[in-house]
Amino acid sequence: MALLTYFSFSLLGIFFAGPFFQVEADTCAREWLQNQGNCYAYFDQKLTWHEAEIECQSYGRGAHLASILTKAETLLVAEHVSTYQREFSNVWIGLHDVRQTGKWRWADESTYNYKSWMNYQPDNYDKNEHCVELRRSTGFKLWNDIQCNTRNAYICKHEL
Repeated sequence: MALLTYFSFSLLGIFFAGPFFQVEADTCAREWLQNQGNCYAYFDQKLTWHEAEIECQSYGRGAHLASILTKAETLLVAEHVSTYQREFSNVWIGLHDVRQTGKWRWADESTYNYKSWMNYQPDNYDKNEHCVELRRSTGFKLWNDIQCNTRNAYICKHEL
């Protein structure tokens, strides 16, 4: 009898406490692309790199401008942007050197190992190019460093 009472109270506790536990969603929000445990969303609005990063963070769940860590992810992002882009634009990703040290970093603090630079890039032209865009002319597959105050479309990413 004691075991049955304990079991009943345990179930009752789970029933009442359940709504108070926050559970992370296992799917992406509507209009976001889900792949390999990540969610991606492309936005046509033209913002500076810093404005776009703040906008991505506003979606919560650890969202930032997208880090692109593999060739497969490059192809996925390129296809996603190509599908949804309505206005011609280059696209911000999360790679930056805002400290101006020559050391590239991802906004989400992912490790910077994979590289997909255009030929002769990064060049830090006029010593004023510290943010990175996907170039439309390369099918959104190659990176170019550019001034952070340029206005581009952007792509956000967060882990599930």
